[in-house]
Amino acid sequence: MDVKNYMAEGEYPEAVIEEKNPFEAKKLMNDYSGREGETTAIMTYAYQAYMLAKDYPDISGALEGIAVVEMKHHELLGETIAGLGGYPVIGGRNYFWNGSFADYVTDPEKMLRNDIAGEKRAIINYEKTILIIKNDSIKALLRRIIKDEERHIEVLEKLLADYAAGKK
Repeated sequence: MDVKNYMAEGEYPEAVIEEKNPFEAKKLMNDYSGREGETTAIMTYAYQAYMLAKDYPDISGALEGIAVVEMKHHELLGETIAGLGGYPVIGGRNYFWNGSFADYVTDPEKMLRNDIAGEKRAIINYEKTILIIKNDSIKALLRRIIKDEERHIEVLEKLLADYAAGKK
């Protein structure tokens, strides 16, 4: 699988951390592994890929590819949180992550619609984090991650259109 199909162009900028900043680390936690964070995205896309593998292999493969890109985001955010002196535990700022956060819908059309909405919420959440974070290199990293999320929306909208055309 070529995950480049599910990524925006360009490299991820390095988060340059000159001093510890637990406040900023904490502000990244919801994007990393909160209810609507990368951990939830990974687990949702993995579940969906497994569920659709037999009947919808093209959709399943795309969801798997998106999940791999979300894993990269998870890695980058986890490393940044640790670099800032935080603890990249699997949970948001005020709670641990749990399996109820994943979306367990089984209808392919509903899955794709929910995924598109989830990617849009992720972008909004990243944009809010950018407003709080002071470190410009971390802001640049988050902006690059947003570009991937926008790419995911493009892919998911195409999958939804193709599914709807084949369904009718």
